[in-house]
Amino acid sequence: MFTQSQADALERAIAEGVDEVKYEDRTVKYRSLADMLALLGRMRADLAGPNNARTDAIKASFDKEMC
Repeated sequence: MFTQSQADALERAIAEGVDEVKYEDRTVKYRSLADMLALLGRMRADLAGPNNARTDAIKASFDKEMC
């Protein structure tokens, strides 16, 4: 089970371009950005719960006046 603070820390590390994340009392060094993104996806799905599982699809809406 993951916590929201763990997901937030991993997301910040990805945004900052670093491969090391401190979670509470330990530090984890990731092998690659792909590993970090995969784990972040698992964390988000876990935090969403079984009834709110996210998909990888991106939904967008467009304002016709802006196009």
